[in-house]
Amino acid sequence: MNKNIQQLLTLVASCNDQLTEKYPQLSTAVGLLEQSLQASNAVTIDNVKLKKRLMFIILDAHPEIVGIGTGQSGTEDFTFIKQVSLTEISQSLLIELLEQHITD
Repeated sequence: MNKNIQQLLTLVASCNDQLTEKYPQLSTAVGLLEQSLQASNAVTIDNVKLKKRLMFIILDAHPEIVGIGTGQSGTEDFTFIKQVSLTEISQSLLIELLEQHITD
């Protein structure tokens, strides 16, 4: 696993812990999809009950950029919502995205 995806996975897992403390009724799962799309790796966080997914993708060709999208857990349904530099990814940004896209 490359260092960028490892860094992102660690940050997402930490934010998931914070979110579940704030919303104890939330049932989430954090995952890693290595080579999930052509020449990319992704970190996912799913709301198990609502079947909502937030995905963070790092393409091998652009390892400093994170693509962010939403979708339905267990499907290939995916909508791209934004792209940010890996250096711009912060706990506050991730918590905001998680609250917007996977809570009810």
